[in-house]
Amino acid sequence: MRPWGSIKLDIYGGSHEKRMGLTMELPKGLRLDGEIISRDIERRRGVSKKGVTSRTEADVPIYISGVRGGVTTGDTLRVEFENSDFRPKDYADISSLPRPSHCDYPAYIKYGGIPSGGGIFSGRMTLPLVFAGAVARQLLMQRGMTAGGHYYDIGGAWDSPFDPLQVDRHTLDRLRGSDFPVLDVSARRAMEDRIGEAAERGDSVGGSVELCALGLPVGTGGPLWEGLESSIASIMYAVPGVKGVEFGAGFRIADMHGSDANDGIRIKDGKIAFESNNSGGINGGMANGAPVLLRVAFRPTPSITQPQHTVNLRELQNARITVGGRHDSCIALRGLAAAEAALCLGILNCMEGL
Repeated sequence: MRPWGSIKLDIYGGSHEKRMGLTMELPKGLRLDGEIISRDIERRRGVSKKGVTSRTEADVPIYISGVRGGVTTGDTLRVEFENSDFRPKDYADISSLPRPSHCDYPAYIKYGGIPSGGGIFSGRMTLPLVFAGAVARQLLMQRGMTAGGHYYDIGGAWDSPFDPLQVDRHTLDRLRGSDFPVLDVSARRAMEDRIGEAAERGDSVGGSVELCALGLPVGTGGPLWEGLESSIASIMYAVPGVKGVEFGAGFRIADMHGSDANDGIRIKDGKIAFESNNSGGINGGMANGAPVLLRVAFRPTPSITQPQHTVNLRELQNARITVGGRHDSCIALRGLAAAEAALCLGILNCMEGL
């Protein structure tokens, strides 16, 4: 697998392997803030949330190289995590039965077998991604930038959206410190109810998260594949379960007239200001100074206990499958931390002078 981006991020291992990890290239002299890293990892774990898998791992980073005394050395940073609470036997009876909407069938054709627990395609692999994102977050903070997000839609229960022009750092900090990040606290009950109702039926629900980044210098990004949207989307789709990414007005902009979609530009208090933010803070692949806004859609967890149609790949016969094991009822809950990590990495990839 080719490394991603200017930091040459590589992630390796699998959900049911003893260790998994990452490598990335970082500048010399960055002091890694253990509190920021631990907090983002804990948010990804989500152990106190309804609808989250009962699999419990320590998720403690093991530094192999590239750091000394908590400070990066300029050599390749290698960090690993141990897996201990995995149960391959949960998958033994379905080793030739591809789980619907999982990686199983294409992986069987490409690699010659169905990876146990999803292997490198598993949501478990968001752990090293979140670590990398926490490091990226620190580099962005040093440059005056910040990022955060909230649950926007869980199973059809909606939170209030960000104000496209008035998102502030205090709000993003508050959301990052919340055990259930929503703007409208009354949305939590409805979201948890949707998750609980689906879980009782052996089913799952999808969801979406809304993200915001502040403080990007105007011009961050570039044309074509060097664009800010291109960079963010390319790493966002590395998060398992992500099926859609939209910036600003997103797909709604296709139904607008130019006179409605265009973001008027004015002088306010001696500075450039925008009358709206349908572009999501990005024009021509470059940050324009407005808040960078995007929404990320997660599919419902494919692993459900309801019987489903599949095939036996060895016998080439139709079959039925009931997926056991331990799975999230809504991957968007823990997916928010992974999406924030991807946002930070996507922005960092566009920063010059690292």
